[in-house]
Amino acid sequence: MKKILNILLLLGLFANFTIAQGIKFEKGTWAEIKAKAKAENKHIFVDAYTTWCGPCKWQSKKIFPQKKVGDFFNKHFVSFKMDMEKGEGVDFAKKYEIRAFPTLVYFNPQGEIVHKTLGAYPAKKLLKQANNALNPENQFYTMQRRFEKGEKDKAFLKKYIIAAKGARQDFTKPTETYLNQLGKNNWATAEGWEFIKEFVTKYSQEAFGYVLNNQDKFVKLAKNKREVNKFIEKGIEPEMRSISKSKDKDQLTAFKKNLSKILGKSADKYIAKAEYLFYGSDKEKSFHYDCRYLDNYCENPMNFAMTAYSYAFSKDKLDTKRLEKALDWIKRSIELRKIYGNVYVKAQLLFKLERYAEAKKVVEESIVLAKQEKGNIKYAKELLDKINAKL
Repeated sequence: MKKILNILLLLGLFANFTIAQGIKFEKGTWAEIKAKAKAENKHIFVDAYTTWCGPCKWQSKKIFPQKKVGDFFNKHFVSFKMDMEKGEGVDFAKKYEIRAFPTLVYFNPQGEIVHKTLGAYPAKKLLKQANNALNPENQFYTMQRRFEKGEKDKAFLKKYIIAAKGARQDFTKPTETYLNQLGKNNWATAEGWEFIKEFVTKYSQEAFGYVLNNQDKFVKLAKNKREVNKFIEKGIEPEMRSISKSKDKDQLTAFKKNLSKILGKSADKYIAKAEYLFYGSDKEKSFHYDCRYLDNYCENPMNFAMTAYSYAFSKDKLDTKRLEKALDWIKRSIELRKIYGNVYVKAQLLFKLERYAEAKKVVEESIVLAKQEKGNIKYAKELLDKINAKL
């Protein structure tokens, strides 16, 4: 019995040792943490988290306890966890512009912010960022101050832009400076495209318009046309969705005007999509804008499917013209990518059009697909029952 107790005691000691391997997070107030760091001449590492943040929990459970992580952080940092929705964390979040979680914030021994990154990282990348936080050459906020004082070397600019992107800070100005130094005649080169696709993120930037108006050149430089299309969508889509959400017609008008100014005739496709998104919930106008975008410009099976879905399951009594058009769109979606969801929507539209024999074949096909995809067949079976009742 005594031997068993000794073994259990040893296991407990080893368990405590394992826990102690990771980052040692200090307790206390923010002022106390800064005082401790100053006294020990160590940098400060702050894990800015929230209790509901999944990646925060993953990083705390899987990464921070690792021995190699703990060895490095405990040697170089005074580490501190702070909930951004409680106590001092609320003011901390406001002061240091923390809007996403987790945010990892680094300070020098004097308590001045020097570096920041967003997101949960595996150990290797976390250690790389922590090393950057210790080196003034790689610290985001230190580089920001250098840029503001006039440093414009190309190698420095690229490093600063990468750090700004990692910190989710605006990097438009250094990007424009870099592109000016590169020279417009070098934008449509391998070097230019690699930089532009990574760091030009706003449709209002000159280089963005240049890519749009010279797509043939960039398709040759890219892996494929899809890479160029993805770049374009990345720059325009967020603005479209923001305007759609706002329901502000003045914003929509200004957006259309800006696009036309930048792109000329090439703007038509993007204006059509902006209007398609903006008027999506307008019962009177949506059909017109749905037709304009989906019939002329859309290449995304999801857009066809989601719009057709809204017609298929509308509680309003829709005329045959609209239902037939929605059926065309769902067929197009299926041509691009056949899955249970769009086949089921097709069956629902056929049911609404009272084409029951066709609807039965299609809903049965959707059930087969659902089983293959390990999806829920409940709604398809319910539709099949409704169809059988009509036959």
